[in-house]
Amino acid sequence: MIKIALIEVGHFHDECLYSQVQYLNTSDFELTLFCNVKLKPRIDNFQDVKEIVYLDFSTKLNKYKSMFQIWRRITKYNFSKIILNSAESNVYKLLKFPFPQNIEITGIIHNAQNLKNKGKQIAISKRIHKYFALNDFVKNNILNEKLTSNKVEAFYPIFFEALESKLNKPLTEVWITVPGAMDFNKRDYEALVPLKIPKHIKIIFLGSCNSSEAKRFLKEMKNAPIHSNLVFFDSFIDNELFFDYIKNSDYILPLIHPKNDSFKNFLKYKISGSYNLAFGFKIPLLMEQSFSGIPDFEENAIFYDSTKFEILFEKIKTCTKKMYCNSKWDFEYQRQKYTKFILNE
Repeated sequence: MIKIALIEVGHFHDECLYSQVQYLNTSDFELTLFCNVKLKPRIDNFQDVKEIVYLDFSTKLNKYKSMFQIWRRITKYNFSKIILNSAESNVYKLLKFPFPQNIEITGIIHNAQNLKNKGKQIAISKRIHKYFALNDFVKNNILNEKLTSNKVEAFYPIFFEALESKLNKPLTEVWITVPGAMDFNKRDYEALVPLKIPKHIKIIFLGSCNSSEAKRFLKEMKNAPIHSNLVFFDSFIDNELFFDYIKNSDYILPLIHPKNDSFKNFLKYKISGSYNLAFGFKIPLLMEQSFSGIPDFEENAIFYDSTKFEILFEKIKTCTKKMYCNSKWDFEYQRQKYTKFILNE
């Protein structure tokens, strides 16, 4: 029995935890999950975990106490492997604790751009043994550019809890979902403003609209001709409703365009959570043509030119591409790839 600690000290990236719990749910592993207490509402119903330890990182003192508690439990109870769900700046101080050399540490890198001469990331790389990237194209770019001397593999956290569907979707409607909180650095919402959208198409924004930019955009859209095509939420969307909309989606639209500040990072070094939702539920992606050279998208996306966005709706109507034919989208394929890297096989 191999004792594994899966650790998330931040209050993001919980979307990557469920798949890992399922991959490690075999008689070979005994898993303990160490998590920021802010994640409790989103992960408290996880099954197949020996124990979930919730920790308080709300103040500097609490942060130190919590990290000490993680270190003490791991070293005292003979854990042999640590998996850092976010192996970036928020674990820098945790890795200063003297973990025994026989404990192997694997970290998930969410933005490989950080491997380029970022002081804390270089220090983290020296303390851990291996990195997981979240897509094959990110892994390949890390290796091709020699961004780290650590071993690197990719895994896909594309499996989610099975929740009952309660939405009653009209048969005549096409639903295009845009998952995630409104972020104007990441997504090109303005590209939607001049469009003429067919009446039967609904674009559904699955995320909070609380920023000043989001509120301005919503106000602008109330008077736009396409207002009846857009669906927004003015309050928190719980997990059950969020996944209900995803499962009923005909397409997922990341809205990542060349004009966005973070576009170059998404082209090479990081993924959008939208991709994994699409891969997990086998839903076609609608991707800007710049991403057309990436194999996952070549197989499972319809491409468009963001400067001629409106043509997308015609492409949707005429597309006959067969998608999700690759065995990599199967649970057992991903489980084996993940566990073999953990076990150094």
